Amino acid sequence: MNVTRLCLLTTRCPAALATRHLSTTSEFKVKGTSEFFEKQKVLGRPMSPHLTIYKPQLTSMLSISHRATGVGWGVLIYGATLTTLLPGGFSHYVQLAETYAPGAGVMTVLKSLVLFPFAYHSVNGFRHLAWDIGKGFKIAEVYKSGWVTVAISALLSLIVALTL
Repeated sequence: MNVTRLCLLTTRCPAALATRHLSTTSEFKVKGTSEFFEKQKVLGRPMSPHLTIYKPQLTSMLSISHRATGVGWGVLIYGATLTTLLPGGFSHYVQLAETYAPGAGVMTVLKSLVLFPFAYHSVNGFRHLAWDIGKGFKIAEVYKSGWVTVAISALLSLIVALTL
């Protein structure tokens, strides 16, 4: 057996990793694949699943929101940290924001909107911890805990906004 063929059969060879999946006429191709893709093309079906074919569900939206709020809070924390390096420091920009602050009602709403992602991410984190110990995996329980998470997050963010 020659070295090239041996290299293509092993997964440890970098050349095999780079070329194995690129070849369209290789021995690894499944018979009937080209006919399958032609049929899908004629029927107007996508080559692979796309987000547009899925109906948004509470579970998927909460999962995406959990990830987005985690990233958002990370960016916000790093951004606030970087403002300490700007001229005047962080407190200067807090005082600047206070001088342009609207009325108390608008400020409560704004604070709630800023606090909601943090509250949601925190409460949903406890939901994930419950899943880690094997609790709440039935579909009804997943939806119930999802709505409870959203409600508690909204209530918590409003309470904290009113006390600040």
